[in-house]
Amino acid sequence: MGKCCPSAGCKCVFRAGPGITLDGTGSPGTPVVISADGAEPTELEVTDSDTVDLTLTGSGRPGSAYNVSATVILDPAPPGGGDNLLQTGPGGLFLECEQVRGCLSAGDGAGYDPDTGIITARPSTDDGNSLSYGTDGGLLVPPAEAAPLTVGCGLQGDGTAAAPVAAFPVAGSQPWDEDWECDPAVHSTLKCDPGSGALWTPPEHTSAAASLQQNHPLGTPVFAPTDGFVIIDETAWSEGAYTADSLTACRGLSFSTQFTGHTEVEWASGSVFDLAYAVSIGGAGPVVRLMHSILTPAGPAGRERWTFKTEQAIVLPPHTGYSVRVYPAIRVVSGSVTVHQWITDTHLIAMTR
Repeated sequence: MGKCCPSAGCKCVFRAGPGITLDGTGSPGTPVVISADGAEPTELEVTDSDTVDLTLTGSGRPGSAYNVSATVILDPAPPGGGDNLLQTGPGGLFLECEQVRGCLSAGDGAGYDPDTGIITARPSTDDGNSLSYGTDGGLLVPPAEAAPLTVGCGLQGDGTAAAPVAAFPVAGSQPWDEDWECDPAVHSTLKCDPGSGALWTPPEHTSAAASLQQNHPLGTPVFAPTDGFVIIDETAWSEGAYTADSLTACRGLSFSTQFTGHTEVEWASGSVFDLAYAVSIGGAGPVVRLMHSILTPAGPAGRERWTFKTEQAIVLPPHTGYSVRVYPAIRVVSGSVTVHQWITDTHLIAMTR
């Protein structure tokens, strides 16, 4: 060992550091010996986690260095019940888009292509749908174009401020109180059906009239004194009838009948007799209505023509029929009477209420 100082009189000072030992004084006979002893290796442990599996190899001694390696833990049965798509590769963990596409699906109003992974809006293809894509790729509902207004029967105008849609009265507008002094809310017949929204007025009024003349084929029957009134001939009758709903299916109506009789009779001297119509209403038994009488038994024989009439009127409710039938009738108290002719004029008038 060389000298530690340039002169023989200096001394070298040695101090041991950690892990170093010194032995000797540094004199030529007892030189300083520096040595180092190997220390015991430090112990090393590893702890796994839920996602990483650690492995430790080596003892930490010379020639057996520690080696720590880790393996990612992939759950083979995810809690949700699906497939774990995460994988390990040479470069680390990976998850590719193609693996995820099969997990996605489109709900209402959306479109999805699993081959490309593109999600789009899905407008309905139903007729009348105006939703589409705009030039910027966004959803667009084009503003509606004003369609020309077509008005139906009873209306006028095109919907503009200058010509608003309005009712179309032929005779123009006229205030109610110009013609009527009563309350229009009570007495006007124009109403609106809340179910259909349609305007309505009561059914129209209708009327009918008819006239008929019948020359009853009586022959020339001769009547001696009778026991009260008798019908001259059961087959000789006139009738005024109304068939239900034939004139109106909604309203009631007034129905009147008039029977005018023209009769030519011959009687013997001293005869007393009465002429009448036997009237049957609705098929009921006939009731006599006295028309003409000869009341003087001492009078001479004679032959004359007389005219007389009877009427029947009634107000019928809807869906009701009615009939009036008359038969020529006679009562002879004394003498004898020959009936040469009997004619009946029938007049019918029906008017809705």
